[in-house]
Amino acid sequence: MSQFAPNDVLSRLVGHRLRSLEIGVRAPLRLRFDRPGTRNPELVMSCRSWPDVERSGGTWRDGDLGYTDVLRSLLGTSVLSTTERTERGLRIQFAQGALAINPRRADPSVEIAQLSGFADGRWMAWWPGDYAFENLI
Repeated sequence: MSQFAPNDVLSRLVGHRLRSLEIGVRAPLRLRFDRPGTRNPELVMSCRSWPDVERSGGTWRDGDLGYTDVLRSLLGTSVLSTTERTERGLRIQFAQGALAINPRRADPSVEIAQLSGFADGRWMAWWPGDYAFENLI
């Protein structure tokens, strides 16, 4: 396996469409992505730290009034870009807004997010103390 390069795996979401959300009690939020018109496998991003949703009207956090409505408004839209930065966390940009995963606190024994499902078997998990989340230890 090659050495870690920030945004290497996350950037593979570019061009994929947010197809569905799975919300369960005491379960991670699952974001499912596909690429319309191809037979590529579905990609799954499992988020134990729920993302903030940034839109032109402001930022919504889990627990805010209207959070799930704003989150659902991104369904069917494609990923334009991604970033992974120290102390800024992960960002997935859509035309209509962005998802930002950057918890203020995190349990060091629990992963923040995981992205998997690529045809070549690549995957990535982000933990407190890792590059984008160095500030959480």
